[in-house]
Amino acid sequence: MNLKYFFSASTTSKLSKKEIILIFSVFIIAFIIRIYELGDLGFNNDEAIYSGQAASLANYSEYQNQFSIFRAHPLLLQFMISISFYIFGISEFTARIIPVLLSCGIIVISYFIAKYLYNRQTAILSSIILSFLPYHVIISKQVLVDVSMSFFFTLDLLLIVLYYRSPTILLLYGIGITTGLCFLSKEIGIISFIISIISIIIINKKIKIKNILIVILSFVFVTSPYWVSFLTLEEARKSVLEYIDWQDSRPANHDTIYYFDILLSDILGYVLSLLVVIAYLSIIFNKRNWNFRNIIIPFLWILLPLIFYQMISVKGYHFPFLITPFLVIFGISILSSQWIKKMSRKYILLIIIIPLILISNKYTINEYFLLIPHNPVLGSESLTYMKDVALWIKENTSKDSTFITLYTHMANIIKFYAQRDSIAIQANNNPAYQKIENIDMLILAEKINYIVYEKIQLDNGKFLENKALKLEDYVQKYDGIPVYVKYQNNSNIENTKTLSEPAIIVYEFT
Repeated sequence: MNLKYFFSASTTSKLSKKEIILIFSVFIIAFIIRIYELGDLGFNNDEAIYSGQAASLANYSEYQNQFSIFRAHPLLLQFMISISFYIFGISEFTARIIPVLLSCGIIVISYFIAKYLYNRQTAILSSIILSFLPYHVIISKQVLVDVSMSFFFTLDLLLIVLYYRSPTILLLYGIGITTGLCFLSKEIGIISFIISIISIIIINKKIKIKNILIVILSFVFVTSPYWVSFLTLEEARKSVLEYIDWQDSRPANHDTIYYFDILLSDILGYVLSLLVVIAYLSIIFNKRNWNFRNIIIPFLWILLPLIFYQMISVKGYHFPFLITPFLVIFGISILSSQWIKKMSRKYILLIIIIPLILISNKYTINEYFLLIPHNPVLGSESLTYMKDVALWIKENTSKDSTFITLYTHMANIIKFYAQRDSIAIQANNNPAYQKIENIDMLILAEKINYIVYEKIQLDNGKFLENKALKLEDYVQKYDGIPVYVKYQNNSNIENTKTLSEPAIIVYEFT
């Protein structure tokens, strides 16, 4: 495969043998990168919840006692994982393999989006970058509903692009179905339905009731299980309404520039962020090139979701995963501009742009250049300490024991790995968690048998300090006895000594 083919500006729909081999190779590379050490780390908080729900759906009774099927989100990803659990058994690997396959699918779909919108050069470069992009790899390896939502969001855009090229009724049905599956992955996937309707109106250059009705009916049909359960099952309806009310009342967890900060440093990196800015500026200042490709995609499918996330008070590190493929494609597309084509050494620029983008990412800078572990936000990383503690609890405590923890993360991990009742003292009024009225009475009545004090959480969550003091007070007041301590090693830079400090302490009330 020579450079001429690699950097071809071809936009033909026909797939050549070379191109099929290329796409398959990118898929395999992406899969290998994501499957490496896939099951080595324990689940984080969200992973434990979704995997617990999947185990409940797969009819594992020990998990049904700990994880309610109806919680915050629809159950499409959990259902897919439940099939994996049913066939291959419960493990981190069998849970995470589903998001990995979906994320590799996102890369393949993104290839065709880039090819049909721009050219083969943009498709190849963007798919390779997406395969190696640290942020995309890390989120892909976690059991998060955002991964399945992003898969169908990306597939939806591909169908919109195909509809623009050749509008057919069949594609309208496909758009309605994929927007429905996007919603069934996570409620905020409804934005794909809204953007799709707007895109179809712009493509048709007028409101065609029949076309819009096909999309709406397809969407309603696919999402009908969600609406039926909402209307007929009190548990499902109560869970959804309580969750909506809770989300509306939650205070902001990050400042207003949070997404712009992580987009620049963690997600895209400095070089790719610069290309995205240049691409937007070239559109704004070149009105003659305003068309479907340069307006609908960059502004509807990138900016609208970003604005939507920005308006929500609670911001998540994994939320921008939804738009990452489009940002990569859009940024790389500027390298197909006329002024680039006129460069005598453009091949050199196009070849070195991939490593430049990857090494300008904060993950790469911290991990490989500064040798600093990069834990971006509380709950987004796996803490092996928590899994180890939960496994000790499973082996050394009775099945009817009840635990109180500092934060919900530890509580959910105990529920998943140890199948023990666990209550968090800090639950942020989340309706999915049990309300604690009087901890003193529960301890005195022997309804709480252990305290699990995860001191390691205080390093990333200063908001837990007041609750930690309360937890320490209960230990002192009721003579909690430390029965297990999980240590973490900290290096002292000044004297190069390695110090062991308690990461998590388990106290027993006798």
